[in-house]
Amino acid sequence: MHNVLNPIIIDQNYCDSQNPCHRQASAVQVMDVLYQNIKGTSASEVAINLQCSNDRPCRHVLLQDVNLVGVGGDSAKTLCSNVQWIKRGTVIPPPRVHD
Repeated sequence: MHNVLNPIIIDQNYCDSQNPCHRQASAVQVMDVLYQNIKGTSASEVAINLQCSNDRPCRHVLLQDVNLVGVGGDSAKTLCSNVQWIKRGTVIPPPRVHD
């Protein structure tokens, strides 16, 4: 990947309205997702963004051998909310839970 705005993203709180959306009461269950052998640069500060539903958290999201940095080699961030993730091998930026 080169200069990608959202390299890795799951967003169950997506809102396509100009008005604020209310929190989802239900959502599709996201599970058994594999992100493997992904390398490159992120155009945004957040390279890995896993924002899952409070009511139906994401389960079994595997990050394996991921290396994403900011454009120009700057560090990037990972944001996770309501997700059960598994890390294998090197994962840059490292996952951190921010609930």
